Amino acid sequence: MTLPKITIVTVVYNGKKLLEKTICSVLNQTYSNIEYIIVDGASTDGTTDLIRKYETSLSAWVSEKDNGIYHAMNKGVAMATGNWICFLNCGDVFVDEHTVQQIVNEIYDADIYYGNILVTAKEGMIERCASEPCNKHRMFFCHQSAFVKTALMQKYPFDETYKMSADLKFFKKCYYHSHKFHHLNFAVVIFDTSGVSNTNRVAGLKENVRAVKEMDRRFQKYFFLFRLYFTIIWLKMTKSRRTSS
Repeated sequence: MTLPKITIVTVVYNGKKLLEKTICSVLNQTYSNIEYIIVDGASTDGTTDLIRKYETSLSAWVSEKDNGIYHAMNKGVAMATGNWICFLNCGDVFVDEHTVQQIVNEIYDADIYYGNILVTAKEGMIERCASEPCNKHRMFFCHQSAFVKTALMQKYPFDETYKMSADLKFFKKCYYHSHKFHHLNFAVVIFDTSGVSNTNRVAGLKENVRAVKEMDRRFQKYFFLFRLYFTIIWLKMTKSRRTSS
């Protein structure tokens, strides 16, 4: 039986300090049929020197200016030749060396497989469980934990006019076109919480508002918008109180 080819894409810009652990996490996977692609946005901090260090172990890489993270991710999709694609961002790592094999063992009839994540907290590493397949005002799983049919990503490219929430729009589009999601109830990645959507939450929620307006319908749209606007106002008020105290 032919093993499905899994494409893993890492998008990076000036990420030298975090990239190596991501590269090693992919290269140490026990699953044999992996295509690993790195898309660099013309970094100036020595990131490309690090990529060259591992060049012979990579399937492909490119370093050139782009128009943002989703433009870079679309480049990765265009370069991919695998059956499935996973975006493992700079700084993120798989839970262990058997993770990709564990995912492949679960592949059956869905179009999108996604799992849980581990995050670092004061009390140590904790697991954040994704929701069962649904439609929400926000991502109901971490994008880095998802393995998506490459053909699906080629059919619905990321909207490059977004800076933070094009993945939410993509998965909403998949949901409304009845593509099948499957939740794998185990941790897939150790998540780096320094990403842009985590450090600038209000801006990310405002883009979620845009995605909801573009993709959702009737009552569900207005319910989601209410929740988003409420959260945005609450976060701004909380920040204001902290600043004034």
